[in-house]
Amino acid sequence: MAKGNYGCYSSWVEVAPALLISPLRTSNSPGLETIKEEESEEFDDD
Repeated sequence: MAKGNYGCYSSWVEVAPALLISPLRTSNSPGLETIKEEESEEFDDD
């Protein structure tokens, strides 16, 4: 019985390292800039 369950755990172990390493990797993508919305005068209701 334990042998059948071992197969399930072995497939999980193959996936686990990628999940554990990913958060530790440094990102090579540039930082995101905040987009500020400017108040537009063309939508003023007078």
